Amino acid sequence: MKRNIITISREHCTGGLDIARKVAEDLNIPFYDKELITLAAKESGLSEESVAAVEKRHSASLLYSLYTMGGDLPLNDQVFIIQSRIITDLASKGPCVIVGRCADYVLRERHDVLKVFLHASMDFRRQFALDAGDFPPGTEDRLMDIAIQKEDKRRASYYNYYTQNRWGEARYYDMCLDAKLGIDTCAKLIEQAAQAE
Repeated sequence: MKRNIITISREHCTGGLDIARKVAEDLNIPFYDKELITLAAKESGLSEESVAAVEKRHSASLLYSLYTMGGDLPLNDQVFIIQSRIITDLASKGPCVIVGRCADYVLRERHDVLKVFLHASMDFRRQFALDAGDFPPGTEDRLMDIAIQKEDKRRASYYNYYTQNRWGEARYYDMCLDAKLGIDTCAKLIEQAAQAE
């Protein structure tokens, strides 16, 4: 069976967005990343800036929030629920590539989803960050490592909080690829896996 819905999770500074865009372009299907912020903002009535800020943090416990008596869900949990509905709706409309936001978990009941995780060595990621202009030339490796690991920790915390899986653990994905293979190679491998019968 073809897997027409492709979810891409990634370590920070692995070129995941570039790979996801390339896959979507090659397969001529929609690509969703920041667009999910715009859609969630429209549905919630919040500004895009507010949704983006809320995505960066989570509350103490989703289960606790669900079971507290009479209280509304915290804003970040509300945004997660809205984005999950949007992801489910987009997947129901047809093939697409969705980056991050626990999409692999949100769509876990579907059989037409290819779940991909991108990783790379810290050397690769430092160089990627320098090439992307995320750090000025000459930045100490130690400082880049701290910033990159901080973002990874934030992503893992968000994912682990909202799902029953562990972020980056191979058994929860269909494919784990080393980004050092390059954008074109990673994209080609993902496309082949997605179209395999």
